[in-house]
Amino acid sequence: MSVVHMIDTLTEWARQNICEQIKLKVPPENTAPDDAGYAYNLATPAAFAMYVPTSDKLPPNIHAPFPSLCVRFVTGQDIPADGSGTVEVQFCFSAWDPGTHGEDELLPNGDGTYRRGKAGAFWRNGDGWRDAWNFVDIALRAVESTTSIGGYTIDLAKPVKFGPLTEQEAIPDFYPMWFAWVSFTVNYPLRRNIQDLQKFL
Repeated sequence: MSVVHMIDTLTEWARQNICEQIKLKVPPENTAPDDAGYAYNLATPAAFAMYVPTSDKLPPNIHAPFPSLCVRFVTGQDIPADGSGTVEVQFCFSAWDPGTHGEDELLPNGDGTYRRGKAGAFWRNGDGWRDAWNFVDIALRAVESTTSIGGYTIDLAKPVKFGPLTEQEAIPDFYPMWFAWVSFTVNYPLRRNIQDLQKFL
């Protein structure tokens, strides 16, 4: 097992099976979130391996570091005597949402149908955390309904954990950015004596 290969494999899987299932708000380049006439764009979250790059180091076609999913590992162990290894993987989620936009509202028409609220309207509030947790819910469904990712087996006997980003057991206020995480364990076969195996191939 190569750590780099594992992270790359899990990142590509997360991009296809989690990120591509949702669109979230993207921060504007030159507009404050309380400006009159403010409008926002939606984008598929980016999937990053190990670290979220700063704005000046983003890959082409990625507008901002948020929203995104970052795949990293917390700890791993190889057990040569058993020919196996395990890694605790963590998906870190970020979302950007400064409040309620007119387009977020669904207003009743009176005949059982609904219409979007006024374009450009904006109410600054702390409800943006819902975006991060909708993102997490998609990830939980994907992880908990999958047994293998590119040869790495999800250990369903161990818990799939999740929670908000915390500092000293408190949830920090990074408004208008919101953070959460999901962690789970993957198992893999351990093959080390590659030279000795060549004669059997």
